[in-house]
Amino acid sequence: MAWAKQQTVQVGDWVSGTSLLDERFIGYLESINGNGKVMVYVTQSDHDEAVGEWIEGTLSKLEKLDDYVPNEVNDLQSLMDLALMTRDQAWFNELAAALRIAQEKARGSAGKGKHNGNGNGSWARRVKID
Repeated sequence: MAWAKQQTVQVGDWVSGTSLLDERFIGYLESINGNGKVMVYVTQSDHDEAVGEWIEGTLSKLEKLDDYVPNEVNDLQSLMDLALMTRDQAWFNELAAALRIAQEKARGSAGKGKHNGNGNGSWARRVKID
């Protein structure tokens, strides 16, 4: 069982679990040693003093959290601002495509038949990243 979980949980993953002291937590996995012990940096816990600390747990008591995929217009716009600040054009383009899809979905649920674009079905957005 621990071997199967070790294959799915990797260093850097966001995880939920229980510490050796029976504290529930959410955090990211910092290390896995050979005998199934793990170190997790805690971002949320039912034990307030554990937040912001490294705690030890076992691989068998961890569950990988789903990856966050932004799909809300506001979230995507905020991430696009970050991509511009970091001058990451590839990430910006990826977020822009996701934003167009999110906006279409929002428009589709708000009023079917509305279409904003350049008239030929394609979307034009000019952003220059130096």
